[in-house]
Formats: sequence, C-alpha cells, structure tokens
Amino acid sequence: MRAWIYYRLSRDEDIELNSLTNQKKIAEDYARNQGYEIVDESFDDNVSGMHFDREGIEKIYDAVYEDSIDAVIVKDLSRLGRHRTQTALFIDFLREHDVRVLSATENIDTFNEDDDLIIGFKQIMNDFYAKDISRKIRAAYKQKQKEGMIIIPPFGYFKDKNTGKIEIVKDAAETVRTIFQMYVEGYGLKLIAKTLNEKGMKSPGYYQEQLIGKKLPYTRPEITHRFLWESTGIKRILKNEIYIGTLICHKSYTSKINKVRKDLPKEEQFRHENFVPAIIPKEIWEQTQFLLKERPTHKFHGAKGRKPYRYTGLISCADCGAALIAKRRRWKNKPERIEYICSGYHRYGKEHCVPHRIDEDTLDKIIYGEILSLKSKVKKNWTIINQLIDEWNQQKVLVEKRIEKLNKRIEGLNSDIEKILMAKINDPDHAERYDSMLDKLDKEIRQHREQIQNCNNSEVISKKKKAEMKQTVDLLEEIIVKNGISDTHLRMLVDKIIIHQNEKGELECQINLRAPYQCHMSIYSELKEVLRINSKVKVDIIDTLRRIGVA
Repeated sequence: MRAWIYYRLSRDEDIELNSLTNQKKIAEDYARNQGYEIVDESFDDNVSGMHFDREGIEKIYDAVYEDSIDAVIVKDLSRLGRHRTQTALFIDFLREHDVRVLSATENIDTFNEDDDLIIGFKQIMNDFYAKDISRKIRAAYKQKQKEGMIIIPPFGYFKDKNTGKIEIVKDAAETVRTIFQMYVEGYGLKLIAKTLNEKGMKSPGYYQEQLIGKKLPYTRPEITHRFLWESTGIKRILKNEIYIGTLICHKSYTSKINKVRKDLPKEEQFRHENFVPAIIPKEIWEQTQFLLKERPTHKFHGAKGRKPYRYTGLISCADCGAALIAKRRRWKNKPERIEYICSGYHRYGKEHCVPHRIDEDTLDKIIYGEILSLKSKVKKNWTIINQLIDEWNQQKVLVEKRIEKLNKRIEGLNSDIEKILMAKINDPDHAERYDSMLDKLDKEIRQHREQIQNCNNSEVISKKKKAEMKQTVDLLEEIIVKNGISDTHLRMLVDKIIIHQNEKGELECQINLRAPYQCHMSIYSELKEVLRINSKVKVDIIDTLRRIGVA
C-alpha cells in the first residue's frame, strides 16, 4: 500500500505542538505501523487551512491523477484543512479516486463508514476554531490601529525597532519632495518616474531592502525589482497622507478565509493627525490632491518628455468646439512666445474655422486682471459676512430662548397627542376626527423641529462659509504677492476658457472660474491690445447667506 504524507503549519497555531518536524514523525510512525510504503510527502508552512489553494495540496492532486498513491496520512484532520465544506469536498474527491485519508492521532479512516459522524463533527470544530482565532486576531489588530500602528513605514520613513519611533530618512524624503514638486509644476507620472530614474534616485524597493531587509513581493512589476521607478509607485506616494504627518489605519479589510479585499468607508477608518514628522507642507498636499482629481477629467498631456503647456486642456474654441493647442513662435530679434491656436483650424484649414490666435502672455494678463477684480469683490463680501455673523452673534441669546420655547411647545404637543390617543380608544365612533387632530399636531411638531434645526445649523454654516472664503482670500493674496499665478493655482481657479471671434475681429474670452467664484467675459483685440472686463454672471453671496438662515 502506497501512502503520501502531508503536514501543514499555520502561523496562528501552537508551533511547539504542531511543528512540521513533529507532524512528520507522527505520520511516518503511523504509516510504518499500518504497513504503508511512504512514496512521497508534501507540506505547507505558514499557510491557512481555510482554503485549498496550497502548493502541498496541489502535489497531492497530481499524485492522485497519476494513480500513484492509495492513502494520504496526516497528523490530524485539521492539518488537511479547517474549512468544513472545502475539506469535505477534498475528501470526497479522494474517495472517488479510491484514496483514503488517515488521521494518525485521531485513528480516523475516511473509508470507514462508522467514522463519518465524527469526521463531520471534527470539521465543524476545526472550522469554528479557525474563525474564532481569526476574529480574536482582527479584534487585537483593530485595537492597535485605533491607537496608531505602523508595521512597515512608507517610503521616506524608518522605524527604530528598539524605541518604535518613526524617523525621516533624509535622502528618501528629498525624493518625496521632488515628486510632489514636479507634479504640482505640471509633470506627469511617467515623466516623473523617467526623471527620477535618469537622476539615479533610489526607489522604495531599494530602501526597503537596505533598511529592513525586506524584498518586494513577486506581484509587483518586474521593473520595481530592478529598483526603478514606475508611474503606479509615484501615484501611490502622491496619494499617501502620511507625508503631511497624518496616519490613516483600517482603510481596508481582507478576509483570510475567502481572500476578499474590501475598502472601508472613511467613517470606519482611524485618523491620527501629526502622528509622524511631515515631509511636505499641507498646501502642496492639497494642490496635489486637486490635480490628481482634475487631470483625468481634462485629459491634458504635454509633448513627449516635456510637461504640458500652461493652458493646455483649459482653453477651447466656441465656434467649432475644438481645443486650442500651443505652438512656439520665433521671430528674428524677438523673444520666443507661446501662442494658442484652434486645433480645428490647424487641422482642417480656414474653411472649417478661424485661427483664434492668442498668446500666453495675454492670457496671463487677462487672468491676473480677473484675480485683482475678484479679490476686491471677495474682500467686500468678506466684510459683509463678518457684519452678518456679528449681528447673528448679538441675537444668539434670543435664538437660544426661541429654541427653548419651541422645545417646550413640542413637549406640550406630545402631551396633547397622548390625550387624544386615549380619547380615540374610548370613543372609536369618532376615530376620523381624532386622526385629523393628530395629523395637525404632527405637522406642527415637524415645523417646530425644522425651525430648531435651522437655528442650530446657522452658526455652523456661517463659520464654514467664512472659513471657505478665508481660504479664497489667502489664495488670492498669495498669487498677488508673487505677481503671477502658478500653473497649479491657475487650474484651481479656472475651470474653462472659451474663445470666440466676433464680427469686429476681436477675440471674446469667456473665463469660467470655479465655484464659488464668477464667470466673466474678457474682450481682446489683436490690433489695439485692449482688455475690457464685463461681468456676465455673478454669485450673490448675500442671497446665499439668507437662504441658509445666516442673514
């Protein structure tokens, strides 16, 4: 009789009791005592028994198909598997091929019908044990995540094993700063990776192996194993909030049983502000997150090996709908300039559209003029909001008394409802009249509760609006101080620029600023070089405040 020995060790189990050597000796002694010839063996180390996607099990399948064994010997049935359904299916597969499973310590034979009941019972107990252990480990791990835990620090950081302190790795941190800076300057993910590789800047895989001796998993692209940068690694760094000092734990959950990974909602995640030293400023982080969301929607690309032009993806033709493309123009004894031209005209000629030529410097002047105009209006609205909030604060005592009065009125209405319900029970003949009275009281209670909610929300909403406007003021101030708008700030402020040529030959430049800004019309004459700003659509902040109950 030919026997195959199988043994398995999981990291969650007692190593001393279930060591691979111990299991092997027990199975070999049992095989000799029962008169079996051991033809081969297989094992799985540090592998869960809740699934059968294991190398050692695959070898048993091969041996069964080759008809080279008559029995599989294990120390106990839990070594074969702990998932009751999958283990039963595997045992049935072996039975169909006239291969029995023998448990050495439990004296169980799957060919013995008298053992069927105890086999089923053992499978239930083994399944319960694995799930119970998994639940306890998850609970302990979750508690550590609540307190803040980093097992392997991300690129740019190092964890001291003795103190547990997270420290910045100087060279790696400089690489992180370079990545963020290049991205906000307009470079794409692939171009950043290419630049880092050309400069010989070390990748996360290199530092991971040098600092903690851990190699990259085989699931990573082959290029990363040569310590080269690739675009997915760049994006992973740009999206990691750890670089402004914020640790986020419990972002996803992976079931050990069925290997299903699930992303968890933000309310279930654990945020730890200022958990590690920050590598980049929060302002750069916010600009990066904005661009990560923005670029896929606008889909603007630069020439090969070059970052995109400033207005690429923002400017389009009102006449044919095509985007305006950038061209570099050179004249004798004149500095080079960047000019935008309708791609419909460029591709199909004057029969299709007109050029709509406008140079980058002119667009910069128009946008800067809009910012100066916007700043004065925002400051005026800022003053009005402060006045409204001050007025609201002065009336805060009256509002609180109003809320108290409404709550007492609701209590009285609830008492009236109870009396009417009792009267309805004692006088069923007039039930419809009582129902009508109850509906009126319910309606009044809902109205009072809505008024209370509006009163409570007014202060919160007003402060939120004030904070948002403060961010706008700070952004405009920064742009004006620098006497020019950066590429990132340009895309944060401007949603779309639409160019149209009117009957006078002037270019009408409609600038749609992002909410809650404004939409303006600028007129640019190539001959006179005159800029005229005409307000087209305006957001009335006062009306907005009144609608939300602040004014």
